[in-house]
Amino acid sequence: MKITTLSKLALVIAISSSVMLEGCKKYDDDITRLQQGIDQNKSDIASLKSQLTSLGSTNVVESVTSIAGGFKITFKKADGTTFTYDIVNGAKGADGAAGKDGAAGTMWKIDPTTFMWQSSNDGGKTWTNTTIKAQGTNGTNGTNGTDGKDAKLEIKSVGGKYFWFINDVNTNVAASTGDVTFVKTAGGYNVAITDSTGAVVDNVFLATEAIAVSSMSLVPEFTNSNSAVVFFPRIVDNNGLRNTVLQGYAKIKYNLNPFGVAVANYDANGLLVSTADKVQFRSSGETPSSNFVSGGASVKSFGDIVVKYKPTNANSVFPHAGDNEDLMIALQIKNNKAASNQQYVASEYELAKEEIVERDETTIEKSNRNTSATGDKVTLLNGVNPSFNGSSFTDAGAGSQSLAFTKALADARSTSNFSLHFKNDATTNLDNNTAYVGGTILDEKLNGFYARTQIGNKVVSMDDHGLDDYNLRYDLDHYAPTAQERDWITLDPVTGKISVKISTNNGNVYNSAAVNNFVVIRVRMFPAQSTTNAIAERFIKVNFVQDAAVPVAVNGVVSHDVIATGVVKAISWSTPLTLDAAYNKTQKTASDFHQVYTFTPSAGNPAGITFDAASMNNPVQGSPRNLNIANTVMPGTYTMKGTYNSSISSDPVVQVTVTVTVTGTKITNISKRAPFWDSGLNYGIINGKLVGGTWKLQADLWDYWIESTVTAADKPATTYDFTIIDPLTGFTIASGSEVVLNEALLAARNKVNNGNVTLRVTRRVNGVVYEVSQPTFPVRFINPVKPIATKTPYKEFKDKEVSGTNTSTVDARRLIKLTDFNNVTLFDFNNNPATNVFNAQLAGYYGLSGVNAAFDVSNITFIQAENASGTVVPLQSGARAVVNGNDLVWENLGANLQQPIYLVYEVKVTNKFNIGDVAPTKGEVITRVKIKVNPNL
Repeated sequence: MKITTLSKLALVIAISSSVMLEGCKKYDDDITRLQQGIDQNKSDIASLKSQLTSLGSTNVVESVTSIAGGFKITFKKADGTTFTYDIVNGAKGADGAAGKDGAAGTMWKIDPTTFMWQSSNDGGKTWTNTTIKAQGTNGTNGTNGTDGKDAKLEIKSVGGKYFWFINDVNTNVAASTGDVTFVKTAGGYNVAITDSTGAVVDNVFLATEAIAVSSMSLVPEFTNSNSAVVFFPRIVDNNGLRNTVLQGYAKIKYNLNPFGVAVANYDANGLLVSTADKVQFRSSGETPSSNFVSGGASVKSFGDIVVKYKPTNANSVFPHAGDNEDLMIALQIKNNKAASNQQYVASEYELAKEEIVERDETTIEKSNRNTSATGDKVTLLNGVNPSFNGSSFTDAGAGSQSLAFTKALADARSTSNFSLHFKNDATTNLDNNTAYVGGTILDEKLNGFYARTQIGNKVVSMDDHGLDDYNLRYDLDHYAPTAQERDWITLDPVTGKISVKISTNNGNVYNSAAVNNFVVIRVRMFPAQSTTNAIAERFIKVNFVQDAAVPVAVNGVVSHDVIATGVVKAISWSTPLTLDAAYNKTQKTASDFHQVYTFTPSAGNPAGITFDAASMNNPVQGSPRNLNIANTVMPGTYTMKGTYNSSISSDPVVQVTVTVTVTGTKITNISKRAPFWDSGLNYGIINGKLVGGTWKLQADLWDYWIESTVTAADKPATTYDFTIIDPLTGFTIASGSEVVLNEALLAARNKVNNGNVTLRVTRRVNGVVYEVSQPTFPVRFINPVKPIATKTPYKEFKDKEVSGTNTSTVDARRLIKLTDFNNVTLFDFNNNPATNVFNAQLAGYYGLSGVNAAFDVSNITFIQAENASGTVVPLQSGARAVVNGNDLVWENLGANLQQPIYLVYEVKVTNKFNIGDVAPTKGEVITRVKIKVNPNL
């Protein structure tokens, strides 16, 4: 079969189909076309691999069937739905000259008897065994082979010719460069893609649908001490008695292995429970616990399963606080297609806990519903913020959109929860009103919510967290039977549908008497199984309105650069350039407009910016409308809002929106002064400085920063403050910018040569905090004295070197050298007055202890003797290693040494910033030298 006009991806699938069906040939012109495409644009290979990888990661191959002129490949998605991909011949072109048939491409399969790889070069007519063993038909590894799914296919050059290699073994089967080969293996197909040189660019695995689930793993929503926790929610009267009001479901999600398992082949079988301390993986059938019941059909895909379960009696199912036990649960599923002794698979056991919710931790609120959301599908409506004090919900106040706790509180609300138009929301459409709606169904606007006290008092919906088995009921029982409010509204107690009642006093007419009045409705939440025991109760304020004119919007902008003083800025109106837009849209002259309209700024406008009331209400057409901007308003974009409201009720509201853009071109910035930082400008380096004749580990932080220069006369006052962030002990800021280490404190010395000290620079503009882009920065306090440097011993001991005393000596002063951070030598003794160095001044500054101007090294201790491999050995009888002044002495009054040994001495030279009491830096002032003792043979 010849496919003439296909994309590379289509060609790949066509070639793969020939392997799967074993009935079509690979033609040389197909391979050549693919090879030419790869040669022309290497990015096509990456694109092909990306497309195959994307296809294989989200779909599985269900079937491949022949159609007229090509193939139909059916893929299955994760949700179980399928889609097809057709590959057919391109349009017939003009006949060309007859060409020579190309050689067949290479095909691969596994011999079902020997489990050896086989290849075919004649389109599948004949097959040749290789010597390479592959995966057997039962899916397990061959004796000496590898899992076919992981087989590595490569094309390698041997003697200038290309051959296929499997797992680095030459199959001696010739290969074409620029090739695409499909190898059928357990669970799918390996796709090997080569470039024009014969190198394998990538291997892609495409899976087929699996039959049975082999294992499951919980996808945890909550953890405690890194252990997964499954929550079973329950509403109770109170946490003490725990009388159940509403038992909820736990919604539990598990990932399935292998990927691509057929969803029709398995079912959730129930929960297993245990109170054992630790339970091993379960894979055989057990009777699920009768203490948990399903909350409905599980949701399955070939990637995961989501189940819902709830306890039948939580008080008896879950261990009590004093039982010292935890309840563990595992999901068991039944594989309907597996062998009878392998049908049941269970997850590992996970910790199960109750989420106890008290009545007063529940509420009823206006909601937003999004059925396509990936997380919570029911959330609080924007602007609704119920008040929760950590233990219970409380009334949120007069201006809140949350539902009120009592009728009296609802009556006092400054705003209503819902509005009904006296015509559009009437019970009956009396005049064929095209805007007629017919009311509002409260059941579609309200939901139950509760505070998750165990995870930070987060308010979430009951519907999305296992407590959806409730219903809401509505009533007007708090009104007397003759109350006028009952003449304004119609209420369905089951659905909560509210509409404006047609007038009962004036015949069949709209109830205009209701306009500018309100009604309060009670809503109660009940468990589905109960009719009397309410969980929560709230009150809804509904007002009645008449026709409202469409609001008029006018927009403006203001630009401002922060300076030293506050300013008055004129608003630039968008369309037109004056307030004429408001006059035109309200069909009033400027004089008429300002006679009836008064401007009122919005309450939530940003601080520091105000509308100038006099200019906003100036009746003169074209006069400036101004904003007052304080010098404390920092750079940013701000939105100012206000309204022009008319004294005539039928006039539209004019909504004013002004966008204020504040820049800071006259505010200075700071940048790092490179000489005082490490090479990567990651941290500042503090080696200290001379203060009143004493070297102190401190620095002026202005040495580390450069402030930019602004020459404008009206530039704002910009200041910078330095503070210590971490650690707070041992470090201070003196004189505003001098960072000081208290060398007397261990906590401070612990940071010398040992990590960062974090500081903060805070920028204030006109007295207001305005942080720099990186307000915190690290510095490191580096000891001005470098660690002791040990010199190569100028000589070695010789056993019984001095025959009269049987001793040998080494001058310890010649074994060490000290320098400071500027590489200035502090101590270096070479037994030569011309080259000996002792810098007394710097030694005094740094507080050196252990060496002196007389070149004495006073703190030397013999530690141990070692053999050549570093193992500690005892000194033989009659031998000893001692320190005599500046000399290291070996004395042997016993038998001669037969093998070399090494004497280890410890030298200690401290300074005021490191006295050897801080473990991480102790080795910088205490070092060991090792000197060989040679036998005297």
